[in-house]
Amino acid sequence: MSLFKTRDWWSTSVGEEEEFDHGCLCTANIDNDISGTDKIIIGSFQGILRIYKPDPSTGGSVEDVMLEQAFRLPILQVEVGQFSSASDTLKLAVLHPRKLAVYNVTAITGAVEHGSQYQLNLLYEHNLQRTAFNFCYGPFGGVKGKDFICVQSMDGTLSVFEQESFAFSRFLPGALLPGPLQYMPRLDTFVTASSSWRVEAYKYQVLAVASDQAGKQESQGIKSGKKVTADWMYNIGEPALDIRFVEFPSLPPSILVLGEHNIFSLTDNGTLKFCKRLEYDPCCMLPYTSLAENSVNLMVAAHTKSLMVYQNTVLKWMAKMEFVPVQIRVANLHGLKAGVVALSESGHLEVCYLGTDPAVFVPPMVESRELNYAAMDAEMARLNKHVKSKSGSSVITPSMKSEDDLAINIHVSPNLDDISLATGLEFTEEDGVPSTTVRIQMKSRLVLEDVKLEIHCPWPLSSNQSDFVISSLGKCYHRAV
Repeated sequence: MSLFKTRDWWSTSVGEEEEFDHGCLCTANIDNDISGTDKIIIGSFQGILRIYKPDPSTGGSVEDVMLEQAFRLPILQVEVGQFSSASDTLKLAVLHPRKLAVYNVTAITGAVEHGSQYQLNLLYEHNLQRTAFNFCYGPFGGVKGKDFICVQSMDGTLSVFEQESFAFSRFLPGALLPGPLQYMPRLDTFVTASSSWRVEAYKYQVLAVASDQAGKQESQGIKSGKKVTADWMYNIGEPALDIRFVEFPSLPPSILVLGEHNIFSLTDNGTLKFCKRLEYDPCCMLPYTSLAENSVNLMVAAHTKSLMVYQNTVLKWMAKMEFVPVQIRVANLHGLKAGVVALSESGHLEVCYLGTDPAVFVPPMVESRELNYAAMDAEMARLNKHVKSKSGSSVITPSMKSEDDLAINIHVSPNLDDISLATGLEFTEEDGVPSTTVRIQMKSRLVLEDVKLEIHCPWPLSSNQSDFVISSLGKCYHRAV
């Protein structure tokens, strides 16, 4: 077994014939438990929402499912944040193609053996005028203790919802296809990747104050903003798969962009910090804090079923996985801190960790006894005496003490044969092929059994018979060739 592979801590199969993609996985303390342990929230394109509380002792059974709810609409993305104006606790936001809904997950303490029950209560929902693609959330405009939601449509429209209220919608200039979307709280800026292979940043205040008289005449009121300009742009030259904004104590605020062939690290004002060329096809990434100064740790999953851990541009660890994940997260679970949660496209959910396990094989205890050296010496002396007595009388192989034990004499006639004895040749001559008789004589001091004699003639000479088998060789044996 290879040491360089992810260690399975808990795993299960989510549903049957369901599909998942980036955005369908989220980890958070959704039930606001006082223990602070995270739960795993999964939403599928078939519209089924599941919340798991992993326990390795159950082996991924149905007992780990806290809540399961079926919707009639596909689930595109799930996120957890402070989405309610009436409470500061965590709420669940679920994005459907034409609807954004926010739910509260509550626990009802049970009086029977099965324990607590969990309910999913709808707080509010917003009907979308355009088909949604993804969304991001954060304290837009510098609000404290609240999270607003920005939904990106398939045509590049950004719709901002201040919790229960709709704020505004703006159409990004030159938008053709949607891309990954992130919010930077320090600069109050949205970062996205356009179809022109550029990373673009738009300030929230610029989007909020933009207005257009022509746009107000539209019946939907979606494109009510003027063509705003980006705060900055950076051309990465390839499609962006994911964008992450990191702000750790040991690292200045930065933007990580995962491309099809490279990883880009940008400052929050659009300056390139470093670029890492990848030798594989990546599928998702997840940054996390590093103990080293001015560095960030980054987990990147590849289509080769590998999970790489980088510190800036240096590869620190690589482990094999059982599947290709579409999204990875980190969760603090009961019994496992900072576990890696991975979800596959077909619904294989796994909680794993990196590193190596100690050997589980323990050698059995050897029965100890006192050593009797006097008895050991006596037994050794007896064995040596027995060996000496047998070695003097037994003959294992015959010894050839002189060169006359086996003698071979060869006599070649000085004259050719009167009648040629050459047979079995590939060519013929009118006068025949001349031949001569060679006589081989073998003498042995001992009787030998099954003796094989081989004759090798250099070209152009040839022998009628090249090997002979002698069943028994006595004191004299001769053969004419």
